[in-house]
Amino acid sequence: MIDRLDAKIIEILRKDSRKPFVEIAQNLKVSEGTIRSRVRRMVDEDVIKGFTIKTSSKNVKALLEIRIDVNADCDKIAEELINYEGVNEVFEVTGDQDIVAIVDVESSPQLNEIIERVRHYDSVLSTRTRLILKEHFGDE
Repeated sequence: MIDRLDAKIIEILRKDSRKPFVEIAQNLKVSEGTIRSRVRRMVDEDVIKGFTIKTSSKNVKALLEIRIDVNADCDKIAEELINYEGVNEVFEVTGDQDIVAIVDVESSPQLNEIIERVRHYDSVLSTRTRLILKEHFGDE
């Protein structure tokens, strides 16, 4: 269970996962030890699952939307998809599509290879790909 301070820590780390604990503590007017222990606890409790970076590149980036059969195991497909090279994130979503994957590859043919692999699943009814034209990263 996270409280308001935990939520503020997470918000800061989402924008800059390398932000020093001392700066976070100063910003939130608590001790550095408080920040350190809360982050450690949230990692231990799987509230924070990892720290990452976002890069700006000339790669081909896309949202791959996947619609699957009602009787299919969405978790199984999502867990396999996250292990594809070039797939950075996978989400199970509501709406017309069931799974959305964020893909970051060096070329259009590599993107197409991923799409073709996904289409070979018997339970995949359709895919839709949206190329990412421009990224916007939040500032502090």
